[in-house]
Amino acid sequence: MDIEQKAKRSKSLLENDWFIQTMKDLREEQKNVFADSAPQEVEEREKAYSILCALNLIEGQLQSHVDILKLATKKGKHRVHD
Repeated sequence: MDIEQKAKRSKSLLENDWFIQTMKDLREEQKNVFADSAPQEVEEREKAYSILCALNLIEGQLQSHVDILKLATKKGKHRVHD
């Protein structure tokens, strides 16, 4: 899959209301694990933290596809392939 195709698909997801709301809901659920956990529930907080990090990585990877295309387009290399 080339950069342009990845960027278009990624941008589509990042702008999709359902995807945005799902990611927001997942983050909120994990934040609630922190807020509602007892002091001894370290493992639950660590799991919630790992999930939050994974959600950030997913969105970051999608955004990087969009950003790479923007940079390539600015440099006139808009047909660059992986």
